[in-house]
Amino acid sequence: MSASETDLRRAVTILDQYRAQLESLQRQQEVLSLSLEELMRAKETLSRYQKAGKEAEILVPVGANAFVFGKVADASRALIGIGSDVVLKEPIPKAVERLDGRIRNLQEAAGSLSQRVAELDARVSAQEEFVQGAYERLEDKRSGIPAGKPSG
Repeated sequence: MSASETDLRRAVTILDQYRAQLESLQRQQEVLSLSLEELMRAKETLSRYQKAGKEAEILVPVGANAFVFGKVADASRALIGIGSDVVLKEPIPKAVERLDGRIRNLQEAAGSLSQRVAELDARVSAQEEFVQGAYERLEDKRSGIPAGKPSG
């Protein structure tokens, strides 16, 4: 195997690694997006719950676009998880504030991730061009065309 073939194989391996990393980052973006949507729904539900007032009949979302009927027992407080299976009972405005903080954190993470995806996408494009050029040079060499000379 010639040095050119070795270089081409190495370049293709690097390209494959970049593509795998890019796919992984894109999956992370999807997870962040879903988490952000969930937080926004929770915030909206808490706000509407509070506005409905005590004893109001409401539809409670249970996931997968399914709802159950319920009545507001306490329109001023909510239970909210803070991690490690710990749940706090706190005023709804405080719970909404806590959710807003989580939303901001996720939005910052999503922005950072988008930047990393863009950078890696540029690397993939550059590596694709390099691989294509290396392949063409190797083919030209095999067919006896001098480097840099058009074959047509």
